[in-house]
Amino acid sequence: MLIETQGSGYRVAAPAKLNLFLEVLGKREDGYHEIESLMCPISLCDILEFRSTDEPEIRLEVVLPTDSINCDSLASGNDPAWDVPADETNLVYRAAQCVRDALGVTRGCVIKLTKVIPSAAGLGGGSSDAAATVVAAMLAWNEWDRSRAAKICETLGSDLNVFLGDENRIGLSLAQGRGEKCRVLEATPELEFVVTHPPAGCSTRAVYANWLKSSQNRSSEPLVSALQSGQIERIGSLLFNALTLSARQVTPWIDNQLRFFLACQFQYNAMTGSGSSCFALASHNYKMAEVRRAAQAAGLSRVYAVKSWFQPSIEEQIRLIRSS
Repeated sequence: MLIETQGSGYRVAAPAKLNLFLEVLGKREDGYHEIESLMCPISLCDILEFRSTDEPEIRLEVVLPTDSINCDSLASGNDPAWDVPADETNLVYRAAQCVRDALGVTRGCVIKLTKVIPSAAGLGGGSSDAAATVVAAMLAWNEWDRSRAAKICETLGSDLNVFLGDENRIGLSLAQGRGEKCRVLEATPELEFVVTHPPAGCSTRAVYANWLKSSQNRSSEPLVSALQSGQIERIGSLLFNALTLSARQVTPWIDNQLRFFLACQFQYNAMTGSGSSCFALASHNYKMAEVRRAAQAAGLSRVYAVKSWFQPSIEEQIRLIRSS
């Protein structure tokens, strides 16, 4: 995430993520699944604006995309990708409430969330927005405390902590456990991706319900090594998502997107998260205008050109803000 001051409040760019690797190791006694995943933040960001108020209410405004200019979208309108509540059921609202309870704060806030990342896509938009809220709320109501923030994020969802990064940077991370145990890697490869999202989402619950354990688990280590050395073709050949087969049973759009990438000469492609978005590792010489036309012909709702996204640690960003 990228933090800026905005008047008396804060403005945070909350990035989407891609799962470059996702292995499911088994089901846990608590009902969650044990995973190992390499998560890469990308330059597709929601914008969260947070301002503290003297009144006790938490007020949330959600601004949705309306045209192809501000969301690089081929279709929006009443799309289910923008079914984002502006009440207490939104994870952003719950995140603000959790921070307030943890800090013992009686003040309220006004939050404006401008959406760019589609929902039910496997892109982590909701988790990223909630993590950004935790950071902005702690800065507005108290002092930043990484340990406390991580605990709050862990109670809100499985993959929020990846967006906090560590004391050195925010970037490519290895997530384990149910996704809450995160280690930021030293690798900072400059990767370009094309991301698609179809006119249908994927239920995470349904995808995991269809998952069947493999006879042998894959390791993320070969891909970690390739990322650290910047071997682009090897990175592409090692993209993997153990949930792809089960997601295919939920929606035909997974196969449709992967076939679309091959037709566009994107050799290395995969699904992200539990779907329904897919992505391809792109070369520097592809023509996005042609990809958009092909996506429209294939019935895909959205197509994005993005890059891997690395930022200084939250602590460093706070230091820079306070010294400016």
